[in-house]
Amino acid sequence: MDKFLIKMPIKAKNNEIPDQKSVIKKEIPQAKKNTPVQAKEKENAQENDTPKQGKAGRAAKPAAKRKNLDTPEVKKEMDTAESENPPKRRSGRATRSTRSMAEEGTPSPEKVAPEKMPFIKYTGAIKYYTDNQDIAASADDVMQWVNQQTDVDVVPMAFDMEWPFSFQTGPGKSSVIQICVDEKCCYVYQLSNLKKLPAALVALINHPKVRLHGVNIKADFRKLERDFPEVSADALIEKCVDLGVWCNEVCETGGRWSLERLANFIAKRAMDKSKKVRMSKWHVIPLDENQLMYAAIDVYIGQVIYRELEQRQKQKLINELEFKRQNGEAAFKAVKGLGETFLSKINEITL
Repeated sequence: MDKFLIKMPIKAKNNEIPDQKSVIKKEIPQAKKNTPVQAKEKENAQENDTPKQGKAGRAAKPAAKRKNLDTPEVKKEMDTAESENPPKRRSGRATRSTRSMAEEGTPSPEKVAPEKMPFIKYTGAIKYYTDNQDIAASADDVMQWVNQQTDVDVVPMAFDMEWPFSFQTGPGKSSVIQICVDEKCCYVYQLSNLKKLPAALVALINHPKVRLHGVNIKADFRKLERDFPEVSADALIEKCVDLGVWCNEVCETGGRWSLERLANFIAKRAMDKSKKVRMSKWHVIPLDENQLMYAAIDVYIGQVIYRELEQRQKQKLINELEFKRQNGEAAFKAVKGLGETFLSKINEITL
């Protein structure tokens, strides 16, 4: 039976450790490294030991001593220089230099810094009409009032329009016309039920004595002509006044104006241009209180701006004539070229 036995290898026990040659590592002492502070001190010590050299490799010379300013010779030189070139003295008179006039010019609308202003409050009457006959009667009353103004050649009338707008279909038909000839009363005519403008209203806006004015007013006339062919836009454009263009001429500003920015710049008032009201349904009858106030304020502030620009233009002409009389045409052109607007009176200048 022994020949059928198979000898299996005997495993070493856990507690038995095989014989291995022990390896002993010898520790080699390393050189001690200097800290960054010690290294810096060592470099400074080496630099102090070596003499500084110039560009050519030669030793640099010691810095020259500062010149003593308290010596009698130096004081004498300084006194001589001051006596030859004395400092300029300013005159005690209140004069205005041309440089200051150029720097104080009226800023353009893009440079006007926004500031908090009180909102416009309109407390006048708002006369609102939707029927054809009522609109015609109201326009006839206004035309009679214009004819009674015999002491003036021109009667300014603020003009504006409103219409609905949809991002899907675009602008709708002209729905509202608002006018103002007196700051105490504004007229709002809703055109939603009209197929044709009343003849009295057409006669009023074409009256030879009436001067229509507004911001971007020419575009309003073009749209009114497209919606109501009985209106001639060219005839209205010939005698209308764009307040933004007129402001640039009088105040010598630049850029395109909106009614809101003109109110800020000229009237020093803020307008509530709420998108909820501005983009509302102007064709729906009747208009609510917010819509009526919005429409009235647009023409009311337009009339206020017109009156203010009219006064500024008159004062500007007076100041220019007075300046030419005192200083001559050449001085006027020189000062004008520097940006003077003559909106305020100038008594004396220094060229």
